[in-house]
Formats: sequence, structure tokens, C-alpha cells
Amino acid sequence: MVCGGKTNSSIKYVEPTVILNPEAKSLVMEEEIFGPIVPILTFDSIDKVIEIINSKDKPLAIYYFGKCYNNPNSDRLLNETSSGAYVVNEAIIQIVNHEVGFGGVGASGYGRYGGYDGFKQWSNPKSVMIKPTMNVYPYN
Repeated sequence: MVCGGKTNSSIKYVEPTVILNPEAKSLVMEEEIFGPIVPILTFDSIDKVIEIINSKDKPLAIYYFGKCYNNPNSDRLLNETSSGAYVVNEAIIQIVNHEVGFGGVGASGYGRYGGYDGFKQWSNPKSVMIKPTMNVYPYN
């Protein structure tokens, strides 16, 4: 643990916590995290990162921190993995950006929430089809 880790169950408090390279079979790596806990994994190769991501349920989001453009590692993560969102150099703002829908894929959830995509997700427009009757003159 790099920092944090204090809890108080009587007031349901968890101190913001950073965990560096947690064990793969630890609860923080096996369960979905709903709290101020951030596991940070370090790797020597992008191949290993892609292998680990693809061996598990699809994540809600993949966050990549590094060079934005013309970055082969970022491009490979984007193109060789599946997630609800792919975000470069950011970890919060994409959730409140109304230009893109927020949501998961597979086990991380279905659908899009927020903005226009969210509006479409929670709307149920009526389908309407109007076809004129056939004119089969002289048989009508």
C-alpha cells in the first residue's frame, strides 16, 4: 500500500487508498471497486497488459496515461481490447462529458448513460410506418 488504507466501519469511511502491484488473486483485483481505492499495476510489456485485460471480464473503462497521439501502445490497447470506455490521460471527466455516453459492455454493464446517448438509451420512441394502399386498377 502506497498510501491510505484506514477505515471506520461505524461511519462507512474508507480513506483514499493507492495500492501498488496488488496480488492478482487479491479481492481488490477480483471484485468491482466502489470506493476511493486505486490499484496501480506496472508492466514491462504492452503484450502482457493486453493479455491480462483480455483474460478477464470486459472492464467498464481502460485508462491509459502516456503520449496522446501516434502512440503504438495506446493504439494497441484501444484496438485489441474491449471496454465500455477508453480514456487517455484522464480518469473522471469522461463520466460527466455529455458529448459521449458513459456505460459498460458485458459484465461491466449494458447501455449508455448521460448526454444524447443516455437520452436515446432511456427513450422509447414509437415506430411509425405508413404505406399507401396499392392501386391495382382495373381490379379494385
